[in-house]
Amino acid sequence: MNQVHWNKIKPLTNLDAVTQFESKYHVTIPDDLKNCIIEHNGGRPSPNTIKTKNGKEYDVKLLLSYNPEDKETVYKCISYFCEKKLLPFAVDSSGNYYCMCGNKVVLWVQSDETYDVSDSFSAFISGLYELS
Repeated sequence: MNQVHWNKIKPLTNLDAVTQFESKYHVTIPDDLKNCIIEHNGGRPSPNTIKTKNGKEYDVKLLLSYNPEDKETVYKCISYFCEKKLLPFAVDSSGNYYCMCGNKVVLWVQSDETYDVSDSFSAFISGLYELS
């Protein structure tokens, strides 16, 4: 896996938040993503650029937080994405969301389109690079 450094991590205020989220919203979070959330909740990755499978570059601003009191949380957008069968986990600086769609990662953009990014969360992390 790519060496990623995480900045501005917001430690979970409730260590069971991820499990409780899964139960409440009837979703299963892949283990690699779940471990990342537990360790780096709300964190900002470095490097932070990724390419979608169509070759466009986007930034990854931060992981959505599982602390309800934080500014950018999964709770603020989950009801919208549940209807689309997507699980948001990160956001870019333009307000687009990285989501799990099954085991794959897609980027949902504000025009309500999705772009394939990677075949797993681990591949997503491995695909991060610095914009040169």
